Amino acid sequence: MTFRSLGLALLASAGLANAAYAQAVTETYGPLQNAVDVPRPYAIPLPPNANARPQWEVGTRYWWSEGSTRFDIDSSRLAPNFYGSPTSTLTYDGVTGNSLEFFMSTRNESGTFFKGFVGGGWLSGGSLDDEDYFAGQIKFSDTYSEIDGEGSVYFTLDLGQDIDVGYSGNLVVSPFVGFNFWQESMSAYGVRCNRDAVDGAFCGDPGTLALPFTSEVINNKSMWSSVRLGAEITAYLLDRLSFRGDAAILPVAYLVNEDSHYYRPDLGRTPNIEHEGTGWGYQLEGEFKIDVTDNWTLGAGVRYWYAETGGVVDFVNTRAEVDLEDFKSERLGVFGNVSYRFSTF
Repeated sequence: MTFRSLGLALLASAGLANAAYAQAVTETYGPLQNAVDVPRPYAIPLPPNANARPQWEVGTRYWWSEGSTRFDIDSSRLAPNFYGSPTSTLTYDGVTGNSLEFFMSTRNESGTFFKGFVGGGWLSGGSLDDEDYFAGQIKFSDTYSEIDGEGSVYFTLDLGQDIDVGYSGNLVVSPFVGFNFWQESMSAYGVRCNRDAVDGAFCGDPGTLALPFTSEVINNKSMWSSVRLGAEITAYLLDRLSFRGDAAILPVAYLVNEDSHYYRPDLGRTPNIEHEGTGWGYQLEGEFKIDVTDNWTLGAGVRYWYAETGGVVDFVNTRAEVDLEDFKSERLGVFGNVSYRFSTF
């Protein structure tokens, strides 16, 4: 017998033994079941986030601005042959503001958001020009005062919805409805006479200091309460750079303004003049933001607020009522902020 023949005989014997064993197992335990392939274990990926924007953002902001308030008081209907129309024009101009804010926003998985900020600071600088007219717009008084002290308080609350308008999620438009409160209080000091049309008969020659600049002569406090309708747009420009724009119309802007004239005993206790009216306005804001890390963000931008109204003027203690014309408030400035962003879903 050759080695080849011996090998074939051994293989045949092994095959017969395996067949006999399988037959014995079948007879003992029944027919074998079909084999099932078990897949190898693998990691199941999490579903994508429904809203890639962070769910929470909180931060602080510094806003430097310059603003003005101007309004006309028309008393001509009380004595058309005596008072001009307007009778008095007061212009608070070049008033510098320094404000600190806290802001936040929160979004759910579907992109519904709530955002807002609250801030306040101090006002300084600028001037008050107070002009008075007889009938025929003959200017019988024109005075200059310096603004110093007092401040501002304001807050905004908005509710809206993010809408992805395409470009691989890099452009989001977010319409909203909200509310804004904006208060400014300014104190004017001193009275210096300017040139008028009656050769200084009531105030004095131009340059005359009727009251020193250490004397507080008037305080003005304007308070706007407004409905906001607008939209925010967010554009992701580069990997870590984005632009955010915010534009809102104020279809209803309600004003309460209080004037306290400290050297007018004929007007009684202060505040001795109140103005009220319902007008309109708008608020604009644009900002570039850079993600320093996945959570920390720096931003810088520009903000402009404007509101105007007409209404009534109430001389509180004498109960006289005249017309308020063209009351306008505006403020323009730049800001910088730092924020922390995170998600919980």
